[in-house]
Amino acid sequence: MERNIQRARDYCAYAASCGVIPLAPHTIFTQYLDDDLWVVGSTISSGMQEEIELAKKLYMPIFYVPEEQVREKVKIRQQDRLLGLDDCIEGSSKRGYEGQILVLKPEAYGSSMDLTADDSLWYARDGFGCTYGARGQAVYAENLLDGRYIHWERKDFYGIVKTESLAAWLADKPIRSEAAEAALEAAVQDLAPELEDGEGLEP
Repeated sequence: MERNIQRARDYCAYAASCGVIPLAPHTIFTQYLDDDLWVVGSTISSGMQEEIELAKKLYMPIFYVPEEQVREKVKIRQQDRLLGLDDCIEGSSKRGYEGQILVLKPEAYGSSMDLTADDSLWYARDGFGCTYGARGQAVYAENLLDGRYIHWERKDFYGIVKTESLAAWLADKPIRSEAAEAALEAAVQDLAPELEDGEGLEP
């Protein structure tokens, strides 16, 4: 990415030397904007799919925005609150982490990082630290937003994210994540028996 930007700058300098005013948007916007890919609408062309695959390789966040959301002017990327202990299932710090979506403690990044909600949620894939009480503490996890795969320690996480906190996070950041979808589906299935038991009861 940096090499491409530098190349564009060189090309712009050359064009300017020829007496024209060049404009290369990605050399301007990347100075103050994060690199995100927004896929708007339900139709994905072959060209768009190529861009999506490239974005995945570059660990760029990919947001899928339905057309009705645009028509209704429902904004995304508005919430930057870091998730914390209150966003975790109570007592989940003593549960198994493998295959769970975890809330990362901001101090795990170090004090110099400017963090947002983008950095909060991680999908735990494996590592001895996924087992509570294990001697090894390594947890290998994938950032839910951009797919970065990093070695953390178990102590770096508050615990497993609550369903409602995950749903709110996804509403603001409409990504496609099998892990997140599975977590929400499991929550719905867990709730179904309670709803059935409550049928016919007086309020």
